[in-house]
Amino acid sequence: MRKDFMSQPKGLRNKLLGALAASTLALSAHAQFELPAEGVYKDRVDWGVMMDLSGPASGSQGIWTNGFQAYMRTVNEKGGINGRRINVLAEDSRFNPAQDKVNYEKLSTQTPVLAISGMGSSSSQVSLAPTIRGGKIPIVGTYTHTKPLSEPISPLVYGGFCTYPEMAKAGVGYMTEKLKVKNPKVMVVSIETAGGVEYAQFIADAVKKYGGTSSLVTMKITAADVTPQVLEIVKQKPDFITIYGISNTSILTMKAMHQYGLKIPAFGISYLLSPQIYAAIGPEAGPNYNVISCFTPGGADQSAGNKEMMAAADKYNHSAMKEDINYVAGWVVGQMAAQALQLAGPQPTRAKLVEAMSKGFTVNTNGLSAPIVFTPSDHAGPSRFRMIGYDYGAKKYVSFGEFAEYEKYMK
Repeated sequence: MRKDFMSQPKGLRNKLLGALAASTLALSAHAQFELPAEGVYKDRVDWGVMMDLSGPASGSQGIWTNGFQAYMRTVNEKGGINGRRINVLAEDSRFNPAQDKVNYEKLSTQTPVLAISGMGSSSSQVSLAPTIRGGKIPIVGTYTHTKPLSEPISPLVYGGFCTYPEMAKAGVGYMTEKLKVKNPKVMVVSIETAGGVEYAQFIADAVKKYGGTSSLVTMKITAADVTPQVLEIVKQKPDFITIYGISNTSILTMKAMHQYGLKIPAFGISYLLSPQIYAAIGPEAGPNYNVISCFTPGGADQSAGNKEMMAAADKYNHSAMKEDINYVAGWVVGQMAAQALQLAGPQPTRAKLVEAMSKGFTVNTNGLSAPIVFTPSDHAGPSRFRMIGYDYGAKKYVSFGEFAEYEKYMK
């Protein structure tokens, strides 16, 4: 080989030596690059998660966190991103805005991370919005949607869950058409949060398109009895209802309506889709309950993405979670975060991550959702939906149509 090299013209030899030197320097710089103040080390990147892991919303947000961590484990087992494994630092918000403020400060400076995913409390998002917008840490894949954090769009914030406006349009459009009602009368049953108020307004906007009206009835997130809310449903006699909240919100509402002999159709927001919810509601009331979702639950089809996620869940002892839509959502945001980190290059910084994402990118989930497209003017996240129910006899999910069939409701 040396003889072959020496036989080359001197000019070519110099060019080859120069290229080799440049390559060596680049590899060396990559290997030595560290930025601890932003969570970047030679062998790892620290990535933050802020979710409720022990409070009233932990039943869904804890599962989301497991899905996110599972995807990062698969990435790390394949060598990480540009030779660095992704180290997830998950902070427990306990669904408390004051705790989330502490968590954000911790991930900013005390145990700094390159970026944060999750942000599961809408109230926390509202209170932290000015700080996040004025900071430098990108939020890659929010769990919930609030106007203060997402409107107008910020180069630092990207949505990672089903979008509320499109959720409302798809759900209201499907139910109105299915029930063949004109001027639909709709009720929103919601927990008392900023996100619940926003969702109710999106429902009102969607219902108005069909000449209908909507109203809102709320409950505390820790409610154990929803009799007053169901009595209000009895009084108003809506054509259908939609539920915003946590698992218990759906369970209590549907069971109480059944006890009062109400067979009013209902659809929950995307977070409220799990076998456990359907099991708790029971086969008498369950057929009246569907969920509008931008994600495909685990085991609902045989897409490549679904198979990969299901296999990983079994491998990591998450089998009991894999059919929960929140596990799917966490996994998908993991895909999103890993792709964004790849785009940031071999020497990632917060600024480079923000710059790379701002140019736009598409997350192909291989069937777990429609492709998620981010552009310089659209950071919303998953925005294509379909209605999903549960077949108690077959013990499996049922999808009502394909994502593309719901596009007509989005206009």
